[in-house]
Amino acid sequence: MGKLEGKVAFITGAARGQGRAHAVLMAREGADIAALDICHNLPYPRYALAERSDLEETAQQVRESGRQVLELVADVRDSLAMAMAVEKTIAAFGHIDILVCNAGIADMALTWDITEEWWDMMIDVNLKGYWLAVKYVVPHMLAQKTGGSIVMTSSVAGLRGEPGMAHYCASKWGVIGLANSLAQELAPHNITVNTLHPTAVDTDIITGMAHAADMATEDLVEFIRHGNALPVKLIDAQDVANAALWLVSDEARYVTGQKLNIDAGRMLK
Repeated sequence: MGKLEGKVAFITGAARGQGRAHAVLMAREGADIAALDICHNLPYPRYALAERSDLEETAQQVRESGRQVLELVADVRDSLAMAMAVEKTIAAFGHIDILVCNAGIADMALTWDITEEWWDMMIDVNLKGYWLAVKYVVPHMLAQKTGGSIVMTSSVAGLRGEPGMAHYCASKWGVIGLANSLAQELAPHNITVNTLHPTAVDTDIITGMAHAADMATEDLVEFIRHGNALPVKLIDAQDVANAALWLVSDEARYVTGQKLNIDAGRMLK
């Protein structure tokens, strides 16, 4: 028996990177997966987002773990699309026990060089997208009366300022406010809400951000390395998935309203 046997996890940004790591690990622990991603580029950020083939690869890896998977193509900023995605999940599996709000973008620019379009896109994807997932998933969790777990990906940038990332930091600080409010509202219903705060993770976003900032990827990685206390350049998506798995398992059933750092000691500096 896996730690999540019989559970259903709804995961946004599941096509690659951290989202895929969450989906595959939770499937290996017994959960069926609703894997959602936009599967096309946006005007911002200034790098390519996941494609449909990425989402299909995530689904294939879930199936190889012996679990069912529902592929959902939707924009987390779109209220109707998110409502439909949740309804499709309920129709397919009958319930949702775990929500992982993970879909997000990042980019770099000095605060005064950020355009209004860039600012709005960052907040809409990274914060509004989380709220919409909550808005449509939580009523089903409440109706089920079986508790539940919600995990939201913030960042070390949600705990401190980072130069060249004011819009990203603002979105990730906002995630904490959303999660803490929600944790208080849902505690009487035995639904936990927690946030993840990783340092930089070895995913496609790193290369994309470096390109957008007209930097060599190696220079950006070296900059990140100097901020970590432990001797590591980038952590793996699996490290973040391991933390999320603990938070949604019975091992953390009385953990709520917490900020879990997977930061290689970055916050020590």
